[in-house]
Amino acid sequence: LNVSEVLINLNQTPSEHNLSDSDLELVEAGYQLIINGKADYKGHEGKRISINFVCTDCHSLKREFANEMENSPEKRLEYAVKNNMPFLPASTLWGIYNRKTFYNGDYFKKYGDLVINSRDTLANAVQLCSKYCSSGRYLEEWELNAIMHYFKANELKIKDLPIGLNDKKNIMKYQQLDAEEKQNLARRIDSLIRPDYPATFLPTLPTKDRKYGEGGNTENGKMLYDKSCLYCHGGNRVTYLDLSDNKLSAGMFLRNIATYNEYSLYQIIRHGTYPKTGRPQYMPLYTKEKMSDDQINDLVAYIKSLKN
Repeated sequence: LNVSEVLINLNQTPSEHNLSDSDLELVEAGYQLIINGKADYKGHEGKRISINFVCTDCHSLKREFANEMENSPEKRLEYAVKNNMPFLPASTLWGIYNRKTFYNGDYFKKYGDLVINSRDTLANAVQLCSKYCSSGRYLEEWELNAIMHYFKANELKIKDLPIGLNDKKNIMKYQQLDAEEKQNLARRIDSLIRPDYPATFLPTLPTKDRKYGEGGNTENGKMLYDKSCLYCHGGNRVTYLDLSDNKLSAGMFLRNIATYNEYSLYQIIRHGTYPKTGRPQYMPLYTKEKMSDDQINDLVAYIKSLKN
């Protein structure tokens, strides 16, 4: 059972992006757009949305927590390791069809007024990401439609939520419920669905407050390096900066570790970079919710161990 359809049956107003069903050909086209950055569909010859990025460079397509309402970066890393997933800077696209707001929290600091029309509208949020986050272009109507159909096909199901047995029974016999019972059941279901992902932009940690890996967990640091840094920088996968788990890469970071430039982990993780002439690719920042200061210290501890 799709969550959105259950809530509509319980008299909840459909979202602006609600679709009654998903078209399988559009779903496949949407999937190709997300993982490859282009797709062909019924006479439409695909062209790249961006020559620099695809959606899965920054977004996972899978759930990121055992408990959907969890938001701890430590729990997120634990789940990523257990399920062999990358540890990415952007929120997962899993369940995005069921979210209510987008580009939350401090994203206005980066995109300004562009977030105004994107926060409450999934289609506008997708367009903002396509044009600005991916350093690409706005989607054509059929492309946007295809991605929305992909999101619909992969929306949350009742089985994805920790719903009690009695509520499950009531969902199946919703037609027998009165208005108040439907409203209360809808509220309980809503309480189990993440409406948004908060985003807190942190400043670069001052040098006097940096531990430089002291007391850091090198095992956690290795997991972060493998699942975050090397996901984009391993073997020139996404960007011009090629990293490995060797002394050369470690030395580059450690020479800059006490600075505030784009090779200092403390700076780059919290601020990312911006596209430049001749270098359109950039690194997104990690918010407080996506990587903690303790995790940065673990990462530094691991990188220091590579020099030994």
